[in-house]
Amino acid sequence: MGIAWAPGNRYVPAASDAEMIGEAMWPGIVNGTPISKAHIADAQRRFLNSGAGMMPLLPNYDENVVRKAIMNHGIDGDYTDRIRNTLERQNNQWLNDVSKAFYSELPDVCELKKALTTSSSLMHVIADQDVTFLYKRPYPLQALIPTEANKGKTANFDLMGPYDFGSAFPGVEDQMFVESEINTYNRSQYIKFMYAVLRVTKAAQLAGLAQVPARDMLAIRIDAAQDALRALRERMLLGVNFQVNDTSFLYRSTLSLSNDSTNLYYNGIYQMIQGNTGSSKTWVTSAGNSYDQIMADLDSTYNTMVKYGMQPNLALCDYRVFGIIRRGLWEHFRTEPIKELATGISKISLVFPGADGLPLVPHPFLPQSSGNGAIMLVDTRLLARRVLWQDMYEDLAKINLSQKAVISAAETFVDKSDVNGSTSLHGGVFSIT
Repeated sequence: MGIAWAPGNRYVPAASDAEMIGEAMWPGIVNGTPISKAHIADAQRRFLNSGAGMMPLLPNYDENVVRKAIMNHGIDGDYTDRIRNTLERQNNQWLNDVSKAFYSELPDVCELKKALTTSSSLMHVIADQDVTFLYKRPYPLQALIPTEANKGKTANFDLMGPYDFGSAFPGVEDQMFVESEINTYNRSQYIKFMYAVLRVTKAAQLAGLAQVPARDMLAIRIDAAQDALRALRERMLLGVNFQVNDTSFLYRSTLSLSNDSTNLYYNGIYQMIQGNTGSSKTWVTSAGNSYDQIMADLDSTYNTMVKYGMQPNLALCDYRVFGIIRRGLWEHFRTEPIKELATGISKISLVFPGADGLPLVPHPFLPQSSGNGAIMLVDTRLLARRVLWQDMYEDLAKINLSQKAVISAAETFVDKSDVNGSTSLHGGVFSIT
């Protein structure tokens, strides 16, 4: 608990900072309520008028378009082209006019100030109009997993297992009744914190504005920092190493949730699935790397998931495995199975009983080495990011003519198919060679 100064020179307990920020971010919104871009825009207006020195940031990529591109089954070529054109048009806007995109979302926050130095290679007297930002990419997992409000430092949720509904039985005409019990579970996870720190000198900001064309170094630096934070989040959600400039892409070890208060990060999808090694295990170890064997393994994990009431709506894989399946489909059907929906977003539609057109999406952050190949089958409706505060800009203490700032987020990743932290019912095929 924090400490506040009260009238009469007495110290009294105050609400924790986490609870205060959570209430300011999501006032009147019940914990676990899905949140959207409109909720964040409302939060921006509240913080703008509060004088708190903080500002929530909107995602710098339209996640609704990404979601429609992947999840809209049976779309025709014309609709696919419109999705692709929409994403590419938006991407060009962000790549070539970062300052405009940033200030259209934060119209009155020009007082935020500072971010690089005049030694930056972006400083010229006269330069080409455009700046190429190669770090720009969509982050599909963040677009597909629901985001829910969370007001405290822990995310709490209740659930019942697939066979925890009591019992029913046939009987005789004059049957004696004995009631049965249902089993309920309460899960609690600690919120985790993420940061991207930036700095700009006063000279860099003024010199940038004096260039031809003028460049807002602050907007560029903030955009890069937010993308770094989003890259960190994507890696954490997947379960791979979270150093944002590391291209080795290795899976992290599974964390025990019994000491969740000491963990600096949360389990990703990989760790959630792999953590179930008991009788309800729904994932399989690959028996080979051919198209036919991978398909047989997929049938095995899917059939087990169905037994526990799961209905996966998304398959994630690495690019090497995606290539095996693409080539296998070509050999079997002599047709091109891939739909390229936008730069960096492709899918193949898998068909299972009761799941026509389940999208298989390759992710560039998943390991591509032999023995680490994987296809993960998940139901995104049973996954959620519980968010205490969304990407938040905040000035740090000024100690010279430079000024530091930080973009932070506070969230955790919950699996609503897992009743005790080690029985996730999402599935997949792992260790594909």
